[in-house]
Amino acid sequence: MRLLTPSLLVLLSAAAFGQTTQNYTTTELMQNETRATVALLEKLHISKKEMASVDTNEVLKTYFESLDPGKMYFTQKEVDEFTARYAKSLDLYLQRGNLTPAFEIYKAFKAKVSLRTDEALAALNQPIDLNQPGVFPTDRRKGSWPTSDAEADDLWSRRLRLEILSELLGEDKQGAKDAPKAKPSHETTAPVITPEKVKEAIARLKKRYEKVRVYLTFDPQEVEELFLNAYSTQYDPHSIFFSQQSLEEFEIAMRNSLCGIGATLSDEDGYCTIKEVLPGGPLDLSGQVKPGDRIIAVGQGEAGEMDDIVGLRLQKAISRIRGKQGTTVKLLIDTAGARKTVALKRDQIKLVGQMASARCFEAPNGNGNVTIGVIDLPAFYGKNPDGTGSSPTKDVEQLIEKMKKLGIKALIMDLRKNGGGLLTEAVDLSGLFIPKGSILQVRDSQGRIEDYRDENEKVAWDGPLVVLTSKLSASASEIFCGAMKDHRRALVVGDTTTHGKGSVQNIIELSRVFRGLDVKSAVKVTIQKWYAPSGSSIQLKGVPADIIVPSVFSVLPVAESDLERPLAWDSIPASLTKPDEGDWLKAKLSDDLVKQLSEASAKRQAEMPEFLTLAHSIEWTKSRQLRKEVSLSLEQRRQERSDDLVFREQVRKELTQLATKGAKATDVKLDAALEQEKKEGAEWTNKSKRMSRVRDPLEDEDWPDYDIQLQEAVRIAADWTKALGAKPAESKK
Repeated sequence: MRLLTPSLLVLLSAAAFGQTTQNYTTTELMQNETRATVALLEKLHISKKEMASVDTNEVLKTYFESLDPGKMYFTQKEVDEFTARYAKSLDLYLQRGNLTPAFEIYKAFKAKVSLRTDEALAALNQPIDLNQPGVFPTDRRKGSWPTSDAEADDLWSRRLRLEILSELLGEDKQGAKDAPKAKPSHETTAPVITPEKVKEAIARLKKRYEKVRVYLTFDPQEVEELFLNAYSTQYDPHSIFFSQQSLEEFEIAMRNSLCGIGATLSDEDGYCTIKEVLPGGPLDLSGQVKPGDRIIAVGQGEAGEMDDIVGLRLQKAISRIRGKQGTTVKLLIDTAGARKTVALKRDQIKLVGQMASARCFEAPNGNGNVTIGVIDLPAFYGKNPDGTGSSPTKDVEQLIEKMKKLGIKALIMDLRKNGGGLLTEAVDLSGLFIPKGSILQVRDSQGRIEDYRDENEKVAWDGPLVVLTSKLSASASEIFCGAMKDHRRALVVGDTTTHGKGSVQNIIELSRVFRGLDVKSAVKVTIQKWYAPSGSSIQLKGVPADIIVPSVFSVLPVAESDLERPLAWDSIPASLTKPDEGDWLKAKLSDDLVKQLSEASAKRQAEMPEFLTLAHSIEWTKSRQLRKEVSLSLEQRRQERSDDLVFREQVRKELTQLATKGAKATDVKLDAALEQEKKEGAEWTNKSKRMSRVRDPLEDEDWPDYDIQLQEAVRIAADWTKALGAKPAESKK
């Protein structure tokens, strides 16, 4: 299975809490998995790095940071003591498959968590002055471990004040994707703080801290995975060990479907709670369960015994609910105190929100209105092993044919939030826009170069093509984007450059390589680097835009270069020396045309008010990214919160007004989506897309549907049609 790292879909996310007695010792299976992981990395990784050259001090540092990313539990002295004990002999432990260092460090961590939790709960029972001055770092990951217990005590004291203030002011909690989102209030003033509200906030924090010690009680297999990944990521950020659970999650993202009951689940007070019901899934079709209901127990098969899952970590509860397609799972459901047992047949759930979708925009080009097609492709997903499911290439081709019947004069491929996927799909999709030619080159650890080519002469679209990108557009997206740019087939519009991931990974299931490993675990190893047809690596540098229309992501640390230990940039000989611009191409790109379109866009970006809104949003995002610390004074935080709310509401109003004037769009849907809508209703597709949408930092649930970057891409495409002398759509009727 050859692939590139995808933008992983998180359907069943969040932390859950359950505590069991665990035996933290190296089992025979763990020993074999560890030795296999070390051997595969040394043998197959493109760097050919030997184990002896891996810095074991860095391995331990990475492991400590994976356990304690905020550097709140350990002190520097404790980190140094463990490093002195294990660093020099860590290679021997790994070669022998002995995970003693991982377990000993984890047990010390668990004890620290328990101690600090007790102290935090005790502190919350004491009066806390929220008006005293002070600050707390915005990102503790970049800091150091406390040098002493006294320094750690001070850090924890300030952290408690920070969390109380955040609770009181209702501030956006980054990373709390599992938390139920309240309906936006559109208020522009931070809430008034009363003693009752302080009491309620402290009660919520107590409940949260009670869970922490249980949440951080990992299974031995989870500790193993953390430790092995601390080692594997010394090779590069994308080489990792997959436990069975992690591998299942990864495969779900790649197949764009899962086999289960059809729900997103979260932990609420130790209960596995149904957050959303996926349209068309077994749970939805049963009609017996609704969001907010709790799953109390799970049974396998019609006669299976029911196992209580209250207090169980969500990850473990999910593993019991999922299973093979067609098998039965029984759920004991609690609905407002009333309980009932629901039996369901597990089935494949299509994640339609991650499938290609399209719209047709009517835009002026100086000669009247022309129709511009836009295809939003969130990921390069693939079919299931049995051949079922969908292919993004086939889906895009179907949408193009439908839009051609509507008279489109130009096409935009929107890959701004596409984090990648299957390499083969990126090659096949590129082939829809050129008759033949090189799409990418790959070089392995032996220096061997392979040219991936499109040999199918069929071209689905030969007109103007714009590829809309951002700093989030990664791996497979960059393959497509780089090929289109080198072939002079498309105009690249968006952030200054794309993400910059130019490496290829291979999933190797350990049971297929090593006898006696009867478990579905695997290693994802970076085996190749890939290069655009020009021979330039996409690694770190990405694919530069021809016309820059920036997004808020341009100022966020989300690129390959922001990761730890990325591979270096390099180049190889070109496989494409001259773009094929034969008679088949109706929309040739010349330097003069690119300059003309760029100048027209720059003029609009300087004059149109909406770009001032975009610039303000980017500056707001950048200012928060540059903050090194946050105030712990209640009054100062209330004022900052009010300023943020005022700004958010101002942007909302401006976008709402712009939405009444923007180019009007008509949805174009895949046949599969239309068929599902017949069963589930017209809102089904929109609901599925909302569930998987990647939001900008300012966005909330009812954010106005006006996309400044996309609207400008539509204008650029319309300008291109004018340069080609395209007649308005009305003349065709």
